[in-house]
Amino acid sequence: MLAHETWQEPVSLELHRIGEFRTIRSSSEALDCLVADWPAEEDQAYEDALMICRAAIEGRSDPELARDAFIVAAYEARIYMRLGYFIPDFVTLEPPNAPF
Repeated sequence: MLAHETWQEPVSLELHRIGEFRTIRSSSEALDCLVADWPAEEDQAYEDALMICRAAIEGRSDPELARDAFIVAAYEARIYMRLGYFIPDFVTLEPPNAPF
């Protein structure tokens, strides 16, 4: 994987089975997912993502633009996604006590 096409934040998609996610970290991984593992019908957002991911791999487009196009394609296809990482220390499992 080329460093210049790696994304700042990954995108995780729930592609085929509930609770099983595939994490995408670069334009080349996104292209592979679009070509080999896309579970939805190919629409305009899908075609745009293909084109922009290829351009990012070839150095003709910004990798973050490819990430955005990939997210739009997943959104349009109604694929559940998780964007980036979260830090567990900032996630509370119980609501805080009421202030009164």
